[in-house]
Amino acid sequence: MMKQFLNSFSCVNDEDIEFFLHNRAIDFEKLSKSRTYLVCDEEDLKHNTLDKVIIYGYISIALKTLTIPEETSNRMRKELDGFNAKIHGEPIRDIPCYLIGQLSRNSNIPKDILNGAKLLEYAYSVIVQSVDAGGGRYIMIECHDNQKLIHFYQQNLFKEIARIPDKNIPMVQMIRKIQ
Repeated sequence: MMKQFLNSFSCVNDEDIEFFLHNRAIDFEKLSKSRTYLVCDEEDLKHNTLDKVIIYGYISIALKTLTIPEETSNRMRKELDGFNAKIHGEPIRDIPCYLIGQLSRNSNIPKDILNGAKLLEYAYSVIVQSVDAGGGRYIMIECHDNQKLIHFYQQNLFKEIARIPDKNIPMVQMIRKIQ
């Protein structure tokens, strides 16, 4: 029943996002690799069975280590760490982050009902609860090297930190400090 419900989600712009929800989200939950949050209409959930409920969008959040590029200045390393640029004389190389691994609106839902900024708000509110419980300083995303996506995340306070290879399309790592 749950798999059928998840398979009702459609993302025509990115088959990887659709594939994750249809084929990997449940396994990632069971393995505690990530948590996936579905955005649905509350009234739909109260009054209908799952086969009639529409998934408006979803987010998936995980923990990930950001590897700081070697060319990063000590000043930037100190800012990222919040305390030091070096440990035992060695530059800090890794920073723990909350990763928004997936963030998508159902292609059948108009942007005026649910947009990317609203999905980011949902993700941020979940992450802030985790920060209150266990700490953390940054949220990270990894998106395709696509100007529209990069601009969207920049508008939402993310800054590019690195570019990483991924199959045929390079990925851009961006971070946002948790306020």
